[in-house]
Amino acid sequence: MPERVGPHVKLVFAEMARLRITYDEVEIGSGVRRASVKAWRKKNRPGLESVEAVLGFLGWDFVAVPRAKVLPDEVRAELQPIADKLGLTMPQTITALIEIVTGIHERFPFLRDPTAIKPVRFKGKPKERRPTIHPDQHSLLQDAPTHVSH
Repeated sequence: MPERVGPHVKLVFAEMARLRITYDEVEIGSGVRRASVKAWRKKNRPGLESVEAVLGFLGWDFVAVPRAKVLPDEVRAELQPIADKLGLTMPQTITALIEIVTGIHERFPFLRDPTAIKPVRFKGKPKERRPTIHPDQHSLLQDAPTHVSH
């Protein structure tokens, strides 16, 4: 995967691999075309709606998180005692707060307990197989003599 690929795209492919989900299953579940998702690896960058749809299908929310430096002073002042009490930096405190607000630990128990990971397999539509011989030509080929000796 090229270096220019963003972390959100890397997350998509990491989750697809972890959950063993195919491109076809992603297309069916998210509504984002298979070719588009494949192209994220090398050719183009996904739009926000496409990333949200695919991550949503994979069980993730795409959440904008403020950095500590843009927090209003009054919010930072109220969070600082919490950070100090927990022995966290301000970015770690904000991350913890976002996890609590979004309910990520309730939806993803493996974040609390890695032994709780359960394999997930989504069933997609089976692909239609194309005949190797066109149906109109089938009768022609059955009656044709062959010149191959066995």
